[in-house]
Amino acid sequence: MARLRILYIGPHPPSAIAVRPWLFLGALRERHAIDILTPFRVTSLDRLAALRHLPDRAYPLQAMAVESRRMRRAVRAAIADGEYDVIHVEHVRAFSFVPKSDRRRVLFDAVDCVSDLFAQAAPYQGLARRRIFEHEARRLSRFESTAISSVARVLVASRRDAAGLLALQPAAPVQVLHNPVDLFRFRPGLQRSPNTVVFTGKMSFHANRVAARWLCDEIWPHVRSRHPEARLLIAGARPPAALLRRRSADVEVTGYVPELSRLIAGAAVAVAPLRYAVGIQNKVLEAMACAIPVVTTTAAVGDLRFEEGGHGFVANDARAFAERICWLLDDRRLAGEMGRAGRDYVERHHAIGPLADELDRYYHDTLSGDSIQPIRREVEAI
Repeated sequence: MARLRILYIGPHPPSAIAVRPWLFLGALRERHAIDILTPFRVTSLDRLAALRHLPDRAYPLQAMAVESRRMRRAVRAAIADGEYDVIHVEHVRAFSFVPKSDRRRVLFDAVDCVSDLFAQAAPYQGLARRRIFEHEARRLSRFESTAISSVARVLVASRRDAAGLLALQPAAPVQVLHNPVDLFRFRPGLQRSPNTVVFTGKMSFHANRVAARWLCDEIWPHVRSRHPEARLLIAGARPPAALLRRRSADVEVTGYVPELSRLIAGAAVAVAPLRYAVGIQNKVLEAMACAIPVVTTTAAVGDLRFEEGGHGFVANDARAFAERICWLLDDRRLAGEMGRAGRDYVERHHAIGPLADELDRYYHDTLSGDSIQPIRREVEAI
């Protein structure tokens, strides 16, 4: 395939935390000339400038949060001077930086249906935050509807997100591109702690905060009643004060962990007790890649082909969730079999090579103008 000039615009620099663009762009940088633009430090003047969008009911707070006048100027200058074949935009937060006149060249990696995420999240928030989340869900649905109808291609990480976006715009050119996993970084470890249970994720994210609270308050006491030697590790950046107050002799809240893969690979069980979710949960995939069995919820599994009793267990109430953790702590042979099956699944479905090839084809299809029909059949059952 021809070498292309690509401008990547995202809300954060690609990194081991922003792992989807980090792995994709890293895999394709030898094939194409890729320039990366992410927001500059947001200033107080940027905050004031963002307020001009408040009257617009189709402009989300998500986009206002990264408002940057310097970034807008940089994007306009890059598009004017760069002669780019494709403009790759990541997430709704970054979408508004692209001038309307240039959006027909955009491959928009929405990743998730974010309006659906906020609608799901609202009931789990306190009263004041609930109203904000409900308001933001409505803003996001209007914004996403306009965005996905104005670009050449739309990508999401899962079929349920495709279904959410197609409910807003049935004719939008939406396709699924699954999240890749760094199979070298996340791999089975040599030693494991037989009593350690791990929950990972950025703890400043509202879905992880809700999950951690449920895990500590309602699930973990049942585990400890059967396994008093068990230890819970909650690992992820920026844990809120309410979570830090839940630390105890058997519950450790680590904050940011540079070598997260090593921590996961050294555990006996990984958990993902999410009460609501969209997209594909990297925490589940990364644990599976480390050959660690997973106990999770229906919300976190989404449309992963996660085999109940094969890759781990699914439970949606606290007592059943705790019971399944205990099953895996009790039966190391079963835990080992599930872990190996999980590693095999991720190798087959989430290796970066084939997924990068798929993204490369989307780049060339975007440039050539080849049409992509909405994936109606794939989302009918979601």
